[in-house]
Amino acid sequence: MIGKPVIGITAAHCSEELKTFPRHYYVESIRKAGGIPLILPPVRTQAEGDDVLSVLDGLLLTGGGDISPVYLREDPLCGIGKCLPERDWSEILLTQLSLQKNLPILGICRGVQVLAVTAGGKIYQDILSQHPRAMEHRQTAPRQYAWHEVEIAENSVLFRLLGERKVGVNSLHHQAVLEIPPGFIQNALASDGIIEGIEKTGTEFCIGVQWHPESMETDLHSNELFRGFIEACLLQRGA
Repeated sequence: MIGKPVIGITAAHCSEELKTFPRHYYVESIRKAGGIPLILPPVRTQAEGDDVLSVLDGLLLTGGGDISPVYLREDPLCGIGKCLPERDWSEILLTQLSLQKNLPILGICRGVQVLAVTAGGKIYQDILSQHPRAMEHRQTAPRQYAWHEVEIAENSVLFRLLGERKVGVNSLHHQAVLEIPPGFIQNALASDGIIEGIEKTGTEFCIGVQWHPESMETDLHSNELFRGFIEACLLQRGA
């Protein structure tokens, strides 16, 4: 009998603040969709990363702070926020290893940016300074409410899961994917041209979205995204 899939949820462990992120929404969304959530503190070596992934059926890259410009191979630009290099290193390493193993990945907000950077793409360090004509992507409404619409690409796994060309999403970011990495396609786009989602072609499930579906707990599309992720992880467990 195949049990519930175990999903690793990345976290930022901040020793100086004695805090471990992420918010509870991620854990509850995984539970609700039928998975077992496992919060992961940052790993430090490839060997440790391999050991961690050996007990996982899927990887959830969570939202949070900015990616350090060191890992973007760029100078820091005006507008970049707080960075935690230990978290950057860990998530990039875990993502790289997961891609090699074809482990299902769901990247959320910062997570889609980590996915893009790891796979060879680029991100905006700060949308406002680099794309001044963009809409406001840091909503002033509570995070469980939609802020703008995105258009879903019909040739995408995301469209197969959601079944809609346009969906309303929340928006709590100031970084975003700038260049799609090789082997990936854009699966969601905002009206101002900001990329709102990417996915790797030829895989069962490797999707990143710029919004926070875990916070939109009553939204049917958000629930379908998590359900599709868990189903792919269940297939991984049975492989």
